[in-house]
Amino acid sequence: MRAPRTLLLISLLFMLVPGAWAKQNNKPDLKLMATLDEAAPEDQPILVIHIINQSGHTLHIPEPPLLCKPAPGALSLQVKFASEGASRQQEPVDCGLEVDPSGLPDIRERAKQWLVLKAGQDYQVRRPLAMGVDANAPGTYEIRVIYDGPSANSEDMQKLRAAGIAAPEGRFQSEKLTYKMNKPRE
Repeated sequence: MRAPRTLLLISLLFMLVPGAWAKQNNKPDLKLMATLDEAAPEDQPILVIHIINQSGHTLHIPEPPLLCKPAPGALSLQVKFASEGASRQQEPVDCGLEVDPSGLPDIRERAKQWLVLKAGQDYQVRRPLAMGVDANAPGTYEIRVIYDGPSANSEDMQKLRAAGIAAPEGRFQSEKLTYKMNKPRE
């Protein structure tokens, strides 16, 4: 009689605490992967960025532009460049972009236009490499793609959660991609 009672208690525990013995998922919500398509029909190197939802649930993100510096809901590049024959890497130059969210509609209104990424879905973004680097300067480029979640403040994220809209929070970055430019493209 003791064994069925123990079995019943264990069954109840599983029902009351779902996932109590399940492996915890410590993965970030998004995974970024970057590659270069040098055989693209555009006749220039194309940066191919994969935004993969590995959260286990649906996420909403704005259509991400590629900007010259980080901004909420956008992609940007972290680039280290060593010119051909140079003994040290060149420092990145500030592009002067300033992001001012004042005057934008409420984040819940903006979210109505966002992409919906189902769990496991891969969204591909293709941008000319020249949008982020001087692709005509001979040398070696070390590139990481950065994606910043759609909001820079906790108040907006709380509004999204209250509206039942799941969005990634924080900053996500790809592995390093190395590109060697031997001579300028003509």
